[in-house]
Amino acid sequence: MSKKSLKDGDIVITGEKLGVVEEFLPDKQSTFTKDGKIFAIKTGMININNKERKIEISTHQEKDRKVVKIGDIVIGSILFLRQYSVGINFCTINKKIHFNSSYFGNIHVSQISDRYVERISDAFQITDIVRARVVEQNYTEYKLSTTGKDLGVIYADCVICGDPLKKIGYNKLKCDRCGNVESRKLTSDYGNVTNNLRF
Repeated sequence: MSKKSLKDGDIVITGEKLGVVEEFLPDKQSTFTKDGKIFAIKTGMININNKERKIEISTHQEKDRKVVKIGDIVIGSILFLRQYSVGINFCTINKKIHFNSSYFGNIHVSQISDRYVERISDAFQITDIVRARVVEQNYTEYKLSTTGKDLGVIYADCVICGDPLKKIGYNKLKCDRCGNVESRKLTSDYGNVTNNLRF
């Protein structure tokens, strides 16, 4: 397929030539390169991002894929807090449940909020359930972001007694049982989250 006939939305088959690396940045999950040429590794529809000069192939099974891609929305539980980041194990990817998921991500302090965050513990605690966006892949780990009103903690337990926390302010939570008040980077729908999850 030549550059002139290559159009967004065209159907291609496995092994078909899509272009050259001087024209496009190939997608690692749907294309491969050989001798400077880009080829399809699966049959599907071409997606061309002319602004970023990227090319990839999507299929009708896109919503059922089990591989993480940049831009995906994930939900996971916080496993640990470091000085400048937190570690998250993914439970869902784009509303698709992943039991015993091996996917793991990090949220750096600079990616927590649009507002300044002095201490990680003011935004997250271990066992919090978090909704985040995948912004970068680094080998087997993913860099995540919770900037934006729809991203952040969607469920949290009291660090003192373990009861569920209720939202009392912009980023403030309170425990009805012991009266403890805590801070988090909350989503706009904290405490009222409904997800139509699928397997």
